[in-house]
Amino acid sequence: MSLYNIYAGLSGGFGDAEYKGTADFDSEQEALQVAYELAVAEYQEYEGCHGLLDWGEVAEENNLDEEADEDLINELYNQEIESWIDYCVILTEKDQNVSEDEICEL
Repeated sequence: MSLYNIYAGLSGGFGDAEYKGTADFDSEQEALQVAYELAVAEYQEYEGCHGLLDWGEVAEENNLDEEADEDLINELYNQEIESWIDYCVILTEKDQNVSEDEICEL
């Protein structure tokens, strides 16, 4: 297991990924999954505001029927999220951006 610093956030005018915490993971892929989930959660906190579309707005913008086109709406909604989120992980021992005082457990 290795300690990873987790960064997640929104791109554009939202300021990109920010340090969220440090945790022990079995792999970098596992750490990336957590960073991704944190970034998606941040998107969902702001969706419907500041130009971030929620699921219904994606359907409306693409003139899709919410019942008939649910799979397509899900795909387009996920693409919308992907276009805004920013995330990464860095091994704690190699991260020069965070001091030991700033490291906290997730």
